[in-house]
Amino acid sequence: MQEFQYPSQICEAQKENEWLLRAIKYDFRNGNIDLLQTVALLHKLNVPIINVCTEAHREAIDKVKFRSFGPEDFLFMYKGFTKRTEPRDLFKQYSSDGKNMTISDLLYFLKSDQHESNADEHTALTIINNHEPMMRNKTKRRLMTSSGFLRYLTSTDCSIFNQDHTKIYQCMDLPMVNYFIASSQDTCFVSNQLIEQSAINGYISALKKGCRCLELVCWDGPDNEPRLYHSFALTSNILVKEVLEVINIHAFETSEYPLILLLEMNCNPVQQRIIANYLVNILEDKLISMNHVGDDPTQLTSPEELKYKILIRCKNVRKFSCMYPEIWELVDGETGDNGEEFDPETESEVKSVVPAGIRTFRMKKKQMFRLAMEFSNVIVYSKSVDFKDFKHSKNNQLFYESNSFSEHKAMKLIKQSASEFVAHNSKFLSRTYSAGARRNLSNYKPHEFWNVGCQMVALNYEVPGLGMDLNRGKFQDNGGCGYVLKPKFMNHDIAFDPLACKSVEPIIVVIQIISGQHLPICRTPSKITVDACVRVEIYGVAKDTVAQQTKVLTCAGEARCYPLWNDSLLFCIQIPELALVRFTVKDVNPLSENDLLGQYTLPFTSMKKGYHNIPLLSSNGLRLAPAMLFVYVWYA
Repeated sequence: MQEFQYPSQICEAQKENEWLLRAIKYDFRNGNIDLLQTVALLHKLNVPIINVCTEAHREAIDKVKFRSFGPEDFLFMYKGFTKRTEPRDLFKQYSSDGKNMTISDLLYFLKSDQHESNADEHTALTIINNHEPMMRNKTKRRLMTSSGFLRYLTSTDCSIFNQDHTKIYQCMDLPMVNYFIASSQDTCFVSNQLIEQSAINGYISALKKGCRCLELVCWDGPDNEPRLYHSFALTSNILVKEVLEVINIHAFETSEYPLILLLEMNCNPVQQRIIANYLVNILEDKLISMNHVGDDPTQLTSPEELKYKILIRCKNVRKFSCMYPEIWELVDGETGDNGEEFDPETESEVKSVVPAGIRTFRMKKKQMFRLAMEFSNVIVYSKSVDFKDFKHSKNNQLFYESNSFSEHKAMKLIKQSASEFVAHNSKFLSRTYSAGARRNLSNYKPHEFWNVGCQMVALNYEVPGLGMDLNRGKFQDNGGCGYVLKPKFMNHDIAFDPLACKSVEPIIVVIQIISGQHLPICRTPSKITVDACVRVEIYGVAKDTVAQQTKVLTCAGEARCYPLWNDSLLFCIQIPELALVRFTVKDVNPLSENDLLGQYTLPFTSMKKGYHNIPLLSSNGLRLAPAMLFVYVWYA
């Protein structure tokens, strides 16, 4: 391959880069400089640094003040802190003649600002062919007009999310304890969890969103037909048979990797046997049974080996007196679904939504049934056992046994010994679930449990908000297959504590929010102006979790949909492998709750450098096309 030659007619961007490198040559005469010297050099060059969140900038700088930067790093930091241009002005900056971009112009842009070090003439030509609207320019002249360049900048090819990560790129041959697994809780609910309908659509929706662990709360039903519903809720019930038939159809539409069915068994032995027969007869060869297990296995098998297979995770719980369709409350101190203790807040929450005239009862412990023998052949690789303490698990727990933790229990263990929790999760599967008092209100913050290596952090997929935004962002990685490989330091006997970790080489990140495009503004006669701002949040280990936002921009008329911020935000990240970056665009209202105009979350390790668009989603995760943000990202 021939060495890349810059265009003979130098574009403005190249002139700017060459001028800057000449200007700082003397300052780098003794080698690299640290961050404080870098900031001083920016002031020396009279660079109009944008200070949006000065205190936050100072904190980030203090964390990495001993990091060293070379001339190229300085060049990109300069670009991150100086006022950037809109796409059409950017085109003029990189076009040799101000009218068209040649292959050489575009390649220079890709290498210098987009950090595409592997880009070549073929890469540039492919972009022109895919996005240039004028056929003559594509086929004969091999040029890109400003319209083609704008199409490229607003396409998925220029998305902030690394498009290589839309495919499965991680190793899938390791034991299942090495992966985060997309998991659902209360899967049968599609709306208000306490008073609404249980629905099969909840399972279909979760599967289409890439979920790989579904919850089925099984109860006795009339005519020996087991049902699914929640013991805390005034809901309708659905047949276990119907749900299994739907799962059999949709299990592998989105992902080919194993699906885990978590059965919470509240049935008598007769109806347990009926469920076991349904599993065998409906799921057929998809169901993993003891016949698939080799001789004397010593570790869990891998997702790759279990493609198109369904695993059963089951634990029987106490059998209570009569079921349907009343509201049931646990006696204080007794345990119920998932082994959680009764929370007084849950009682008031349940009572507050019970319609007048509906009787309420106290649940009385009646009898404990053993799990039917028919399940012994289908519970493979994921037997649920009680957790006592880390020492007991280390000495007694078998590799195929797993634990469940309520969010409160898990948080208590994290505070007591996060590093032991990480070590535990490097050997055994763990599932977390929300406390009873939280039901119908919100999801918890899943990153706190991912930080200690919990594989199955269960969320209600139908409840919008921060929890599902983070979950959606986490599992769009690795092709959206529902399995994301944990960082290496969480899968070995290395003491890792997310509450006290500190990186030797922290990463400094500059995110410049340039503008918004086609923001979904509510057009009403009373809505004359919009006070728009962008908030950028980092969710990761304790030292990395932080938020900053742009200035509030008051826009009127058509400008409401196209705000121009040009604000730079500075972050320091210690553990990038666990960091998630969340963008939210809001219409600030001092008298009421801010209106969400759009949001987007992605793993930091999937965030690309350079000029990129951020496709905005609704609170439910639906694409708000063509709404997006236009940003410039740099980190080192």
